[in-house]
Amino acid sequence: MAIADTDALLVVTDAFLKQGRELAKVLREVYRLLLEEAWRVAMRNRYYLTAQCLEAPCNSAWMLLYKFGSDINFINATSLTRYLY
Repeated sequence: MAIADTDALLVVTDAFLKQGRELAKVLREVYRLLLEEAWRVAMRNRYYLTAQCLEAPCNSAWMLLYKFGSDINFINATSLTRYLY
């Protein structure tokens, strides 16, 4: 009886470990897909400037954006916040 119980325990343990490995693979794939989708959304939304931050060509665009542009426009143009810039 003890040998049968040991065999059953080994089978259940093997199934449990196999399920854990498969679950880890699935979780990694889901994470990769979510990360890829977030990257696509970020790239789609990144390069848009509003007309408010545009100025005459004779003025320095970077200084005007730094001084007068909105925080959203500054982040979109440089990928940095004003504090980090």
